[in-house]
Amino acid sequence: MDIESFFMAVILIGGLAVGFFGINIYRYVVMIMSGAGGFFLGRIACEQFFTGLAGEGVFRESNAGAIDSFVIAVCVIVGVALGFFCYNFMGPIVAAIGNGFLVYKAASVVIHSDTVTRMVLAFIGVIIGAVLGAAAVKMSGWAMIIFCALAGARLASYTGAYYLNNTSLAGTLAKPVIGMFQEFPLDAARMAISLELFVVLAILGTVVQAIVRDD
Repeated sequence: MDIESFFMAVILIGGLAVGFFGINIYRYVVMIMSGAGGFFLGRIACEQFFTGLAGEGVFRESNAGAIDSFVIAVCVIVGVALGFFCYNFMGPIVAAIGNGFLVYKAASVVIHSDTVTRMVLAFIGVIIGAVLGAAAVKMSGWAMIIFCALAGARLASYTGAYYLNNTSLAGTLAKPVIGMFQEFPLDAARMAISLELFVVLAILGTVVQAIVRDD
């Protein structure tokens, strides 16, 4: 198992924990969210800045996989550390950034908007994410439950679709909503599965947290 698959599996498990038990383990919720954010940031950094550096300069003894693994691991560790030591304000920050990216991607896929419109919608998504994160911290209770259910569902649905997309069930699972993503033939099934998982896990997470809450 390469480092990407390993972290995707960890994020999947962490997302389920956040979605189902987040209200009782908020500090760990922030650590998981921050670590996941570090992972995705590390992947973007590798794709944008470190591709092709193997064999050059200080990387002359490395291969591309080793460089990517190192960068991603550092980003995850930094993210988890920030989540642990600064959990009071990292939750809203991570939620804002994550929601901004989510809205930007959704605008690209669902409504096929232009870049300016996507940026505006992403900014609105950032504001909504920050407000939900701040409300979860300040108000706790149902605000925390909804926040954790959505955050956990987002992490688990993305990573769950990553694994389910490679199974023989992918086409069947994706069928109900795959028409929404027909313009993305290579990723249509994964996107459809992710959307379905998000809805189901968000609802289940809300119900389970309402039952197990001990606040």
